[in-house]
Amino acid sequence: MLTNLLALREAQMTVNEKVKDQIKRFPIVKWLLCLLALGYLLHFPEAIAHGIVWVAHTFYEATSFVLEEFLRHTFGFDKFLAQLTVFYFSVVVGIGGIFLVWRPAIRALHSLRDYALRKLYAYQYRLVYYWRSQRTAQKIKLILIHSALMISGFMFLLM
Repeated sequence: MLTNLLALREAQMTVNEKVKDQIKRFPIVKWLLCLLALGYLLHFPEAIAHGIVWVAHTFYEATSFVLEEFLRHTFGFDKFLAQLTVFYFSVVVGIGGIFLVWRPAIRALHSLRDYALRKLYAYQYRLVYYWRSQRTAQKIKLILIHSALMISGFMFLLM
């Protein structure tokens, strides 16, 4: 009886260790996939944009085909008239979408501009406060270090 309990406990510990290993591996895999996606996003933005546009275009073509066939079979339109109707319907939907998105986009851009200006002014205030709080000797050191860095960077670019 005792040996059965010990064997059961040992099997349970083995299962627990396997589950813990799987739990530990999952965040690592998830983290690596996130890093891979971030690298893909940083190094291949044109590929991502191309993929998004390709999916959107495929969706549009499939939808327009279904709508054309619906018009042809339901209302008896010929192919040219169905394509013309779907095209002008797409133009109206596109203009309506632009109209619906335009005003909120302008508001969002204005709020983004205001946020950026607030951050810029806060940073400028901190710089002025830092500069005024320094002693003259420290200011001279900062100016000399900055000038040396600028000159060495410029010389590096000339080489």
